[in-house]
Amino acid sequence: MDTRGSLLESLLNEPTEALLEHFPVALLELGDDARIARFNSAWVALMDAPDTQRALIDYVHQEDRPLWRQALQELRRRPETAFNQRLRFVHPSGELRWFEVNLKRGADGFYLAVADVTVHKRREIALQASQRSTQSLLDSMPGLIYRGRNNRDWTMEFVSAGCLQLTGYPAQRLVDNHDFTYNSLIHPQDADYVWREVQYALSRQEAFELNYRIRCADRSIKTVWEKGVGIYSDNREVLGIEGAIFERKAP
Repeated sequence: MDTRGSLLESLLNEPTEALLEHFPVALLELGDDARIARFNSAWVALMDAPDTQRALIDYVHQEDRPLWRQALQELRRRPETAFNQRLRFVHPSGELRWFEVNLKRGADGFYLAVADVTVHKRREIALQASQRSTQSLLDSMPGLIYRGRNNRDWTMEFVSAGCLQLTGYPAQRLVDNHDFTYNSLIHPQDADYVWREVQYALSRQEAFELNYRIRCADRSIKTVWEKGVGIYSDNREVLGIEGAIFERKAP
């Protein structure tokens, strides 16, 4: 006996209201005026039972309401399309929540599926704040903090704002630029020395420490001190390098 087929058949034979209760996500049916007509218990668990014929927009955060209105207008104009977006909702208690919203046009209104992504969004916001804090710290350093590839051009993937003070070039000039690379700043007489010493340190998975000359944007020559390490895969393959470069003042 196919129990899965029997279960599906029994679900399809249930009244619509009962069928909605089997879904783990919040489902709502909205009238043509976007007022809540029906909803399942998953919605109640998220936002409490609404008042009779309450407009869904009453739950949407003030700043996201224009986007919600625009979605309704677009679906009325083009009913074959769908609206998928992350919106902020406000719980009756005042708590802010982030929902992944999927809206479709029906014959007499709209069908809405809502998934709570508040925890994920808060983690995302916290990570972004941490990254901004780290970026600010790196950019406040007087030298050049970098992460780059282990090639003769020393192609950079990240360069801190201190690049401008050290070299006279903005950090953006060196990032992922194959025509103007950090190697083009290294004095030609020191380029082989820098490559050789870095490769020797990487082959031993040791930190490298170098003193060499660079040519700055104003054509002046500076002696710099660099300390860096390799970035390795689990099988010890060199994925890149990262480190810091500072001007070495004459004693």
